[in-house]
Amino acid sequence: MSRKTLVAQEEVIRLKVRQLSPEQRKNYHKHELEYLKDPDTYAVLNWCFIAGFHHFYLGKLVRGTVNLSLFILGLILLFTIESPWFGLSVYALVFLLELPQLLNAQNIIHQHNNQVMQSCLTKVFDIHDNRS
Repeated sequence: MSRKTLVAQEEVIRLKVRQLSPEQRKNYHKHELEYLKDPDTYAVLNWCFIAGFHHFYLGKLVRGTVNLSLFILGLILLFTIESPWFGLSVYALVFLLELPQLLNAQNIIHQHNNQVMQSCLTKVFDIHDNRS
């Protein structure tokens, strides 16, 4: 998704948030603070991409586990087999698979946070509807 589209989506969500009552807005921000992810933290973890920590940060446990497992396998192969090429091949594969994540980190975290904001907005409306 393009940066322009993500910014437009965020602006639509923020406009809806501004239209909430003060109580609803308070609930929204409470939920939002709990689930939004910091772009700087994601960026730092993303530079350790070969171990998959950035996936864990976004709650993608399966993908993070796969990356971490491949990282450990690469280490084992690197130091236990006579030729280091097997371990380096595993790292090269992970690098190729994760390079798009690394290059697109800003948009990935922006999209994640937009989804969180939309989810929080929906949750606030559901709470409000249940009270009515």
